[in-house]
Amino acid sequence: MLIIRIVLVMALTITVMHLGLLSGAIAQDAIEVATVRGHLADGNAIWRADDFGWFYYDLDENSGGEELLIKDLEGRRAKKGSIIYSSRTWSKQFEYAPWGSYEVVGLMGKPYLASYPESSFTEEVSSLARGELREILRDEDKEYTLTSNDTLPLAQGYSLLAAGASKKNGVVNFILLKDGKPVYGSVVSIGDTFVYKVNDVPVILAHLANSMRSDDGGFVSVDGVFQISDSPIAKLVEGGVLGIMKLDDLSEDGIEFRNDIELNLKRDSSIHLIPPLLLIVLDQPELIYYPLGIIDDYGVHEIRGPTFSGDSFFPVKAAGYDSTALARWNAANYSGFFFDPKDMLGNEALVLYSVDGRMVSPPTNPIIFKENNTVFQKGFQYTTMLEPREFDFEPWGEYYVINFLGVQWFAGYDSSGTGTKAKKSLLEQEYLGKVLWDTKLQGMTPAGNYTLQEGYEIRIHDVSNDSIFFELSKDGRFIESSVVKPNSTYIYKKDLGDVDDLPVLMVHVDNVFTNGTKGFATIDAIFQISDQYLIPVERGDGIGKMQIAGIYPYGIIMVNDEYIHLNRNSKIYIAPMMNIRVADNDTLRYYLYNEQYVVPAPGAPSISIPDNITSNTPVNISMFEQAAEIRRVDVEIVDSSNRTVFSRDITNLGRGSGEFWLFEWTWNATVLRLSDDNSQIMDMGDNLVPALLRLNQSSPEEQVGVYFNSTGRIGRILDSNSIYYVSRSEYQKLKVASDYDTMIANDTLRRQFIKIEPGVSTLRFQDIVNGRLNPSNENHTLQGTIASLEPHAREVGADPGRYELRARIENAVNAIQVTGEYFNVTPAPMRDIYLGSAEALPGETVSIPVEVPSSGMERAIDLRYDSTIAQALDISGNCSPTWQLDGAQLDGVQLDQGQLGRGEGRIKIHFPTNCSKAELSFRAIGANSSVNINATGWSGFEPEDITNGTITVLPLKSTADETKKGNAPGYAVSLITVSLALVLHLRRRG
Repeated sequence: MLIIRIVLVMALTITVMHLGLLSGAIAQDAIEVATVRGHLADGNAIWRADDFGWFYYDLDENSGGEELLIKDLEGRRAKKGSIIYSSRTWSKQFEYAPWGSYEVVGLMGKPYLASYPESSFTEEVSSLARGELREILRDEDKEYTLTSNDTLPLAQGYSLLAAGASKKNGVVNFILLKDGKPVYGSVVSIGDTFVYKVNDVPVILAHLANSMRSDDGGFVSVDGVFQISDSPIAKLVEGGVLGIMKLDDLSEDGIEFRNDIELNLKRDSSIHLIPPLLLIVLDQPELIYYPLGIIDDYGVHEIRGPTFSGDSFFPVKAAGYDSTALARWNAANYSGFFFDPKDMLGNEALVLYSVDGRMVSPPTNPIIFKENNTVFQKGFQYTTMLEPREFDFEPWGEYYVINFLGVQWFAGYDSSGTGTKAKKSLLEQEYLGKVLWDTKLQGMTPAGNYTLQEGYEIRIHDVSNDSIFFELSKDGRFIESSVVKPNSTYIYKKDLGDVDDLPVLMVHVDNVFTNGTKGFATIDAIFQISDQYLIPVERGDGIGKMQIAGIYPYGIIMVNDEYIHLNRNSKIYIAPMMNIRVADNDTLRYYLYNEQYVVPAPGAPSISIPDNITSNTPVNISMFEQAAEIRRVDVEIVDSSNRTVFSRDITNLGRGSGEFWLFEWTWNATVLRLSDDNSQIMDMGDNLVPALLRLNQSSPEEQVGVYFNSTGRIGRILDSNSIYYVSRSEYQKLKVASDYDTMIANDTLRRQFIKIEPGVSTLRFQDIVNGRLNPSNENHTLQGTIASLEPHAREVGADPGRYELRARIENAVNAIQVTGEYFNVTPAPMRDIYLGSAEALPGETVSIPVEVPSSGMERAIDLRYDSTIAQALDISGNCSPTWQLDGAQLDGVQLDQGQLGRGEGRIKIHFPTNCSKAELSFRAIGANSSVNINATGWSGFEPEDITNGTITVLPLKSTADETKKGNAPGYAVSLITVSLALVLHLRRRG
C-alpha cells in the first residue's frame, strides 16, 4: 500500500501544562529575526522614537531623534516626497563626565557618532557632515588598573599598552596596538587624555587617572574609555537612494529621506521603504497600516512599546465606566502582544491606572466612584477578550480563540457570550487549548496511511465511488473506523478537561472515485487541536506579579496582587512577555518590553584551501564562519563524479566565541580502498560507512553501518537495533562483564555480538552520490577470522583530478549548505618502486606495470621471480627502457628461459634519463598458483617504499569472467548530519 506522510510543524511558544509554571519569565527560544510594530494608523500619521520601539531611544535621557512621518495621503495614494524618514542629532554626555558631551544620530534603530564639539582633546569635527556613520563601540567610566607593560583590550583588535610610567613627573608612555602591532604612541600626563585619531576624528579616548613607578614596574590607572569604529560602517551621499527612499538632506544636524516614487498603499501589501523598515497594509476595506522594523543583529533585544511618564494622562473605560489611566499598551502598539494582521485578531491590553509616587498598589474592590459617574481604579489591569476566527476551510464557519500572554490559544467551538450555554467552550470550563493544524488542501489522495500530529494516523482504504473507509489510530493503537461519504466531514471527538465530546480532529472529504484499479479521494481540509496542551486558567492563579481576577464568557482579567515599586533604573517582571523598564532619572519614565534572542542564520563562510593539492600530501584547510549558536558543522570532499571521498563532523574543532568562529582541519589528500579488490569507499573517520549486509545466501540484505578503526580494520558492523560483529578492541569499549574469549565461547553471548559467518556473509558498501545512497554492485565476502576480519581499508593517494569542498553549517535557527569550493589534486612525485599485479589463465599473456622515480640520471632495478610459474617475454615503454634477462637456475645450473623447472628468474631493467615507466609481459604457466615479483636491488636512486607485484594463475576450469573483479562506484555525504547508526533502521511503511 502506498504510504504518504503528512508532516505537520507547529512551533509552540509556550510548552507548559499549567499556568503555575508561568510564575517566572518564559525562556525565549532563538529566532532568526525579530520584528517591532508601530501603532496602527488609518490616515496621515507620525511615529517617534519614544513610541515606536524599533527606533533608537535613550530612556534615561528621553532622547532619540528618529521619526517617520506620512502626510498628504490621498486615499491610498502616497505622493512622491510624502513619506519622510528623518533623524535629528542630540547631545549625549560621555559616561566619563569631565569629557563633556558628543552628538549622536540614530539611523535604522541604531545610534552613531554624529560629531564632537570643541574640547580639550579635539577641535570641533562632524563625522555626520562628511556622510560618515561611525559605530559607538564603548563608552564607560569604569576604572582599570594596568601594571607595567600590561594592555587594556579594546574593540576591533585594538589594545592600549602602558609601556612605562615616569617616576617623577607623572607621565605615562602609551602605545596603541592593533592585532598585536604598534600603530600609534603618545606620552600622557596624569589628568590628561590619550587620543587616537583617524582622519582627524578621535576614535579612541582613554583618561589617565593616576600612575606610580616602583622598582617592580608600578601601575597605571585609566578611568574613562570611549571608542568608535575606526572606519565608517556606512557612507551617506546626498541624493543617494536606500530602498525607495532618497536622501534629500544631509548636514551636521541630521538626515532626511523621502520616498522617491509615488506609492499605492493597496490592501494586504508590504512596502519596503528602507531595507529593514516596511509599511504593512492590512487586508481591510478601509486603509489601516503600520510600520514594521526588522532586527537581525545577533543578541538579546528589547522589543518595547510606547514610553509613558508620571505626567501621562488619558481617558479609558474601567468595568464599563469612565476612568483615567497613566499608561496603556495593547496589540496595536506593543509587539509583545499577539496580533494577526490578516484577520485583525489581537486585543490584549495592559493598563496602568495610577501610581502613588513610584508605588503601584493592588486594585481596590469595590471600585471607587467619583463625580460624573466616573471611577477611580488602582494598579495594573491586563485584559484579553474572546474572538471568533474563521476556519481556513470557510464552509466550517468559525471557532473561538483568545490571545493570552502573547500567544493565541484555542478557546472553543462556541461562546456563551451569546447568552446561551456554550457546550463546546474550553474557556467556560477554565481551560485553553492549542490549534495544531487549520488548513485547506488540494490534490488527489490515494489510499494509504496519513500521519497527523501527536501520534494520530488515518488509514484510508476501501475507496469506492460513493464512500471512503477511514481507520483512526494513535501511537499505533486502533481507535475507531468510519465510512465517509463525499462532501462530508469526518469528526473524531474526545473528552478534554470538563468538556465532553470535543472535536479534536476534522477531515473534510470533497470527492471519492476510482480509476478502475486504484481508489482516490479529495481531502480538502484538516483541522486538529491538541489533546496534550490543555492548560487550566482558574480564578486566583498567580502569574508573575499578576493574578487571574476573573474568567468570563468574554475573556480573562488579571490584576497585580502585590505592591509594585517603579524604582529608578529598575527592570520589573510583571508576567510572561511583560516587563517594565524604569529610567535612571529623577523623572518617572517607563515602558513595557519583552526580550527576544535573535540568532541570524549562518552566512556564507570564508574558506581557505589551495587551488592545487598534491596527492597523498597533507593540506590544511580553514573556514571562518559568522554564526552564533552553532549546532553542527560537517565538511565533505567530493570527486568529479559527485562522490564523497572524505567527510568529517568538525563541530568540536571550532575556536571562537559569540558569532565569530574559526574551523581548521587537515586532509591528507588520500582515499580509502578495500584490500580485496581495491574498490573505493568513503573515508568517514569515526562515523559509520553505510552498507548492505547479507548474513547468508538465504537471508535478506540488512542496512548497516561499518566502522573502520584507525588501522583500517573492521571494528563494528551494526544497525540501531543489533550488533552483527564487533572486534576484540571494540568489544572492550562496550564494558561488558565477560571478556572477548568468553563471549566467543558462549553461544548465547556470541549471538548478541557476532552474527556474521566468515566466508559466507557479504557486505555491499554504499556510496552517496549527490546526497543519495547509491549501493555498489560489488559484494565483498567477509573472510579471515573473527579476531581479524577481511577486507580491510587501505589509505592511498587521491586520484588526480578536480575536487570540490562542501560544507553544511547548522545553528539554532537554520542551516546553510556551501558548495562550489573547487580545487585540483595533482599526482604526487614518484619516490617509490611500484610493481603492478595481474591474474591470468594458464597460457595467457599479462602485462605488469613498473614505475620508479623520475630523474635526470640513469637508474636501474633488479627483479626476482619464480620462472616455473611465469615466463618473462618482453619489455616495452614510451621512453625506451631496456632489460637484461638472466634466465633461470635449477640447483645452480643455468637453464634456458624456455625450459620449465623450479628456478629463479632474474631481470635487470635500465631506465634512461627522465624515463620512469615500463611494462613487463609474462606468460602464465603453473595453474592454480601465484608468483611474487620482488624488487631486490637498485642503483641511481634510493626508494622510500617498495610495492612488489604478483601474478595469480587461475585454475584451468575457471573463466576470466567468473573471477575478474570490478571497482565499486563512487560515494558522497548528506547523512553525515545525523549519526548513521541512529537512522539506518528507518523503514518506509507499506
